[in-house]
Amino acid sequence: MRFAHFQFDPDTDRLGEGPLSEVYKAVDLQLGRTVALKILRSHAEIDPQADTRFLREAKHTSALAHPNITTIYEYGQDQGTSFIAMEYLQGRTLEKIIKDQALGYEECVRIAMQLTQALAVVHKHNLIHRDLKPANILLQDDGNLKLLDFGIARARDEAGITQHGMLVGTVLYMSPEQVRGDELDFRSDIFSLGAVLYHVMAGALPFPGESFPEVCMAILDGQPPRRPSQVRSGFPPALEEYILRCMNPDPGRRFVNAEAAHAGLATVADNLTGTNARRQTALTGTLLLPEIQCGGSTPRSCHVMASGVRKDLAGALSRNKGLTVVLHPDITPPTGEAFDYYLGCNLTVEGHRGKLELSLGTYRPGENGPQLVETLRDTVTHTDDDEWTLQENLVRSSMRILRKRIAEASLLPTFHGDRKEGEAKAYASKAREVLHRGTTKHLLAASSMLRRALDLDPYSAEAFACLAEAKVRKFLYWDGDTSFLDEAREHSGRALALDPQCALAHTALGFANHLSGYYEDAQREYRLAIQIDNKEWLAHRLRGAILAREGNFKNASPLLQRTIGLKPSHIAAYDHLFTVLQRLDRYEEALEIADKGIAAARKHLARVADDMDARLHLAMLYARLGNEEGARTEVDAARRRAPKDGYTAFHAGCIFALLGEPLEAISAISLAQDRGYFVKSELMRNTDLDILRGLPEFQELAN
Repeated sequence: MRFAHFQFDPDTDRLGEGPLSEVYKAVDLQLGRTVALKILRSHAEIDPQADTRFLREAKHTSALAHPNITTIYEYGQDQGTSFIAMEYLQGRTLEKIIKDQALGYEECVRIAMQLTQALAVVHKHNLIHRDLKPANILLQDDGNLKLLDFGIARARDEAGITQHGMLVGTVLYMSPEQVRGDELDFRSDIFSLGAVLYHVMAGALPFPGESFPEVCMAILDGQPPRRPSQVRSGFPPALEEYILRCMNPDPGRRFVNAEAAHAGLATVADNLTGTNARRQTALTGTLLLPEIQCGGSTPRSCHVMASGVRKDLAGALSRNKGLTVVLHPDITPPTGEAFDYYLGCNLTVEGHRGKLELSLGTYRPGENGPQLVETLRDTVTHTDDDEWTLQENLVRSSMRILRKRIAEASLLPTFHGDRKEGEAKAYASKAREVLHRGTTKHLLAASSMLRRALDLDPYSAEAFACLAEAKVRKFLYWDGDTSFLDEAREHSGRALALDPQCALAHTALGFANHLSGYYEDAQREYRLAIQIDNKEWLAHRLRGAILAREGNFKNASPLLQRTIGLKPSHIAAYDHLFTVLQRLDRYEEALEIADKGIAAARKHLARVADDMDARLHLAMLYARLGNEEGARTEVDAARRRAPKDGYTAFHAGCIFALLGEPLEAISAISLAQDRGYFVKSELMRNTDLDILRGLPEFQELAN
């Protein structure tokens, strides 16, 4: 069908409809782009103000340029009716999503942050949306939210096209003043925001009723009859108070506008998702700093500046408490003395330009005492009319380089003897395979193998990288002791100092950042690992997990698909992908992936029966498919093989929760905690455990 300069099929391209309009997926024949075409119904002519509202929607929305607000391309008329062409969006409305499943609190907060950002832009343009509801909020497949439908939005100072006392909007989420038909301000939208968040997070309407009048009366009576925590177990108290403040029947007790509401939500989000402090690499050892050599056409001024540069460098380096700086009178470094580093400097001054060449050497044990090994060279240059400023700039730039270089050099191992690189690499590869079988026993066995690998080759980047990953897992298995994350970063640093192209080290460093809550840093490391080695399967899987956690299911899906292609025996990837495909509304593909995962698990377990990670994720796939017998068979087999293992117990608890067995689930998770597994990192965000949240035993575990 042709309408204006758009082409679409009215039967197959229909996206939705309302009382006054219909929306189609169409092709703009002039620009060749796909749009969502909203056409005013012809019978809307019986409402003389319908076209006025339609034009107003186009004007208001087109003025709101923001990533979380749908973009209007064009308004026009054809065949006697009006149309709006807007960006075509792929995804599902919150209304459809919450009908299918409950969302985790972490995802709810992420959605709410985007929604309040969008609404803040609306309010900054002096507009009141007046129709906030889950059906007008679209969540795209990449996790980005879009606020839709400004059909009844009004500027605060705009002349009304509806009479005073007329009810306009969706009553389920209306403010009391909107139900009464009073004049509205931004605080009415804040009430609707709270009502929407109540429904999305609690999974129930704030003002349920069997009829229109009943809902209206409930809203006018005051706050919701049940607090969110009475509807959904384990509701975070700070989040509940935030929602109830938004929904206060007295507008004066609500947030004044969406900008204030967004700031309030940011505070709640920070409290919900605390992170660990990051430890910087300490500079330790003894550094020898001899006289600085001079060059250039002005030797006298160079010698004066060299003395100042040396003094300033010594002072700046000495501020690192673990680093001792020794000033040496000779240019030639001594031999046979116990120093860790030697810093040689050559200064050249030509007019207003200064150049400082740095040569950092490290001492290593040798047969005849410590031997100096020159490792790193750098040059800094600056130009300035003022000699003091030039000196200061040279020292500042040098220190920026030296801190990094000394930290890198400190990570290099000391070793004297033959390296057995091939054997060490084989041990490291086998250790990583054992590590991923899941249990504490496997972690200890892998760690022992990695120590053997480093005995064979203390310069093995692969062994240090695998050891870093083992330390991250130790954080999970040993009560969340953050010192293991610090050790993981240190071992990753050693691996990268030995081999900057070690993809496994970037994956391990990303994993440590991931569990510390530094998701952007983690993603950067995973991307680096994939760029270095596109076959680094764990980086694909962990980056996919972060994207899925952020709601970016569209981009998580190919990463998990790639993981399966690279490592078909890693059953966790099938389990994660199954959930992602469900969120993308691709149910048939999800079922196919589950079947493939089950087949792959059976094949793998026939060869490696003690792979608890594979067995437990096989049980999870069975549980998600409703196959209780299959799930119980596998989880029982896992517990027989590892009856006291915390990792096994925790995942057994998740499986029992999926099967609707809360008491068994609580018992298993309690055992996991008793055995040292860090369950608190999962209790708030894991939606598999939602069935447990109302139980006092679960609350005790979470505290």
